[in-house]
Amino acid sequence: MNGLVSFFLNPGLYLFILFIYLHYRKQMAFERQLFSARIQTPLIQTMRSIGMGIVGGLFVSVVSVGLGLVVRVQDMWLLSVIALILAMVRIRFLCLAYASGVLGLLHIIAGWLPELVHVQGFGAVWQVLLDAKPLPLLALAAILHLAEAFLVRWNGGKDASPLFMEGKRGRIVGVYELHSFWFTPLVLLVDVPTGWNVGHSALFPGWPLFSPDAASWSLLLLPAVTGYSDLTKAMPPKQKAGEIASQLGLYSLLLLALVYGASWLPGLLFLAALFALFGHEGMVFYSRWRENKLPPYYIQSSRGIKVMAVLPNTPAAEMGILPGEIIVKVNGVAVKEKAQLYPALQVNPAFCKLEALTHDGEIKFLQCAIYAGSHHQLGIIVVPDAATQYFIDVRKSSVLQLIKQKMQKTDIGA
Repeated sequence: MNGLVSFFLNPGLYLFILFIYLHYRKQMAFERQLFSARIQTPLIQTMRSIGMGIVGGLFVSVVSVGLGLVVRVQDMWLLSVIALILAMVRIRFLCLAYASGVLGLLHIIAGWLPELVHVQGFGAVWQVLLDAKPLPLLALAAILHLAEAFLVRWNGGKDASPLFMEGKRGRIVGVYELHSFWFTPLVLLVDVPTGWNVGHSALFPGWPLFSPDAASWSLLLLPAVTGYSDLTKAMPPKQKAGEIASQLGLYSLLLLALVYGASWLPGLLFLAALFALFGHEGMVFYSRWRENKLPPYYIQSSRGIKVMAVLPNTPAAEMGILPGEIIVKVNGVAVKEKAQLYPALQVNPAFCKLEALTHDGEIKFLQCAIYAGSHHQLGIIVVPDAATQYFIDVRKSSVLQLIKQKMQKTDIGA
């Protein structure tokens, strides 16, 4: 009970939730700057994040306890410091996989050079690295990424936000930014001097798997956030989310296997730490390579008007128009560009009939009543064309750069 009370009194809990909400508010601001419309609702996204995250946190907690993953509080603090330092270099490095991988490598290096503990002014830090237990933290990173893969597939790109960006040779193209964060409270086994005795509490022979040196442990309830961010200009958000989920799932299982092997063969710790770092980077570079290799998806089509996004609570949403589909006829009038849409809608101001091409190239027929006040709009955002002048400059920043740019407006240029 005391642990539960401490959890709700932990300021980190509310800071994490506020961070998620402000992140989605920033996303909505981008949408309004570009399209003068709101596509996502930050409050709904935040509530969805909390609900899905609790399910993900429960999964991580059950798997972690079941496998016998016992962490040390001092190692968690050390991991936090490493993560913050990495974020100063690149904000996407604020990830448990990178921090635990770096900690594993530093621990190995400290073991190679133990005499550095006697260096004045530096020996205390070297001793902390020498005493660290990176194996359970690497296992925790693997399990968290497995939960993340599940959450990414479950979310299916629902939080994806359309943007216009500058593509190759200065051409403006449509992209979707997939970025979701989930509040994932975790229940972890913590190594403590006095607590439940491991020998008497073992769930099965050899338990705990990833912390064989733990003598006694206690339970700790921690607030945490997990999430991902990526861009796609070559495929629908749901398809991209599926690819990301598959890659994350494979990465997490391979990392977990390496960490388990390192619990029996300590020499594998070096390989596990390297894979935590470079396996994760490999996913990032593969995604970018694949995006650059494939042709842009959200660009003009010679067959009609391609839909970039659909505004909620509009005739287009009611009819079931989907992003990436191509509108070829409106009220029987063939349309090829955005300027032809409004006159075609005026052919029948009270009712709208559409013909659209699906992602598979099949024709589908849609219709709905047009109510007073919405006769001038259908509720779609069209892919950029030659007349598009504005785009978002999405930059990969470090924490230091973000602090420097805090008082500046987001770059939007022609």
